[in-house]
Amino acid sequence: IDRFGGGDGLATFKQWNMTPDHFVGENHAWMTGVVDAMAAYAAWNKAAQALDEGWQKFVPYASEIPTQEITFGLMVIDMRNSSIGRGYSGFGAMPGYIMTTYGVADDYTLPRVKGATAHELHHNLLFAARPKNFMTETTVADYMIYEGLAESFAAELYGEEVVGYYVTDFDDSRLEATKKILHDGLEKTGFDVIRSYIFGDSINQMQGREQIGLPDFAGYAIGYRIVQQYLQRTGKSVVEATFVPADEIIAVSEFFA
Repeated sequence: IDRFGGGDGLATFKQWNMTPDHFVGENHAWMTGVVDAMAAYAAWNKAAQALDEGWQKFVPYASEIPTQEITFGLMVIDMRNSSIGRGYSGFGAMPGYIMTTYGVADDYTLPRVKGATAHELHHNLLFAARPKNFMTETTVADYMIYEGLAESFAAELYGEEVVGYYVTDFDDSRLEATKKILHDGLEKTGFDVIRSYIFGDSINQMQGREQIGLPDFAGYAIGYRIVQQYLQRTGKSVVEATFVPADEIIAVSEFFA
């Protein structure tokens, strides 16, 4: 396992707050509670089902997706020191590898395990089919639509009730201001610049990036709305939209019109 930017496996696990030290001593009871709740919910089986059900939607496009095998992990990580988020997350941006991560196992997070896994599967397949260099080629528009497509894929498979906090918790009173900031930044590149637009000011402050006036997960929430509007206007499925350029999805949606 390589850490982003280099390093050994233990460094990677430390980066994600899931080294052995996170789960011993006084932390053991907490970790055991999360694992036991996930096991009682059959979270692993549900995540595996989501991978299979999600892939079946892409079978007609298999020739366009070079990934032959995906390694998946349903991971417990320590999220207790984070004030951002609602106890689950994931990572699927590296073709061939996906993880869905849990720091809380409760009535909110557990019913979203299939949706969260489908979200990361969509990232994985899209990035395999349409590779771009995140550091130099990807734009704010691209990343926003990546997130909108991924969460729309989860909703298409499992219903709007599984849509995550990064979409549902958006403050509509800030919609117009958020739209303007994102619209003005659509063509910007550079990974840290992009993340400033996608994740919003609270995370930007935590990670040492410029605060630009955006609420938490603004790019996720607006990306989802753009994709939903595009799907409604075109009648396409999320899988079909996956192969449409982000700029076209934004233009056809008329979200910023």
